[in-house]
Amino acid sequence: MNKIGARIKKELLPECEAVTERTKDLSIFTYNLDQFLNLDDKNRDDQINELNEMVIQELLKIYGIGLSTTTKILHTLYPNIIPIIDSALQKKYREVINNKRWTEKQSDQIFIDFYKNLKEECNRQNLTQIFEDISKNNLRGLTKVRIFDILWWSYLKSKKLKREGNINWSTIK
Repeated sequence: MNKIGARIKKELLPECEAVTERTKDLSIFTYNLDQFLNLDDKNRDDQINELNEMVIQELLKIYGIGLSTTTKILHTLYPNIIPIIDSALQKKYREVINNKRWTEKQSDQIFIDFYKNLKEECNRQNLTQIFEDISKNNLRGLTKVRIFDILWWSYLKSKKLKREGNINWSTIK
């Protein structure tokens, strides 16, 4: 699993595969990002809740598998719709959005907020423009979801480096 940056012990792979295999027919996996964002909020939230209950929480029951690894697994299988929610983003979410009360058991909430953020007109337009620019340069394999992940990671990393004094730059606005 090094291909996705997830460190998973070999003996855990069959358990992870069993969960993803029996849940591959969930509706959320049939959408691309734009289709999913175009759903009404209740429908989208219901599908996220189903994803959380049937897939994410089941993967989290496997000893040694956390939310970061879970989202890396799911992003690898469904790159057009599932983001990577790494530990830096979870930490920022805890600090800023949910006042340190958020836990992995409530991963549906971080996904709901993630997609709400993407649905905002300005964010969506900017992401579409970046995606189109990248596509013109024949850079293949980057989905809109992955581009947004990279932007988030870059933003959080730049803030961390600025705090540590290693780099003096303006963060992405």
